[in-house]
Amino acid sequence: MDTLDIVKILGTGIAGFGFLLMYLAYKLIASLVILPKVNAAILKMINRYMVVCFIMTVTVGVFTFMSTSYKNDVISNQEAVIKSKDTVLNILTTSQKNKLAADSVSKAVDNQTIAEVQSRQNGYLDTLQMFIENQHNPTQRERFNRYKNSLSTIADSLTMTNVDHKRRQFLKERYVTVNDSITTLSLKVVDNQLSAIKK
Repeated sequence: MDTLDIVKILGTGIAGFGFLLMYLAYKLIASLVILPKVNAAILKMINRYMVVCFIMTVTVGVFTFMSTSYKNDVISNQEAVIKSKDTVLNILTTSQKNKLAADSVSKAVDNQTIAEVQSRQNGYLDTLQMFIENQHNPTQRERFNRYKNSLSTIADSLTMTNVDHKRRQFLKERYVTVNDSITTLSLKVVDNQLSAIKK
């Protein structure tokens, strides 16, 4: 063949093979056109050969389109699953950090430590709130906001200077209990996310 690289053409797969067959048919016809008298049987055979090449090329095109569409669907489904699993992992990680911060508040002995830990914990709570709001579940969102506000109120009470020891211990226990409710709610969000992945 003049300037065509057969290996590269065949390297493209069945579509390249179909193109090569049609090109050969073209070369056959071009070589017959210059002859003064051509056998009708030869022209009929070339005609059939071209029809077979055309059908094969169309069939390959249809199957290529179908397989590409299927692969794109699979890839987009896998992207959604990966994103959901990533969200689950982020929720669990943030929830664990939030729980550790709450434990630090319960063990803190001075107001400054409580205030510092509470400030750090607010960042974790904001992240959890973002994940919960993305679930579009008004009940969970309302419960989370209630728990978050309770934590803030308890933390404000803990940082007051006129709180006696017994009251401080009660507030710390209450703080941990409310925070455990946030952890439980976060785990429910994770369960919902995992259920959506399995569908």
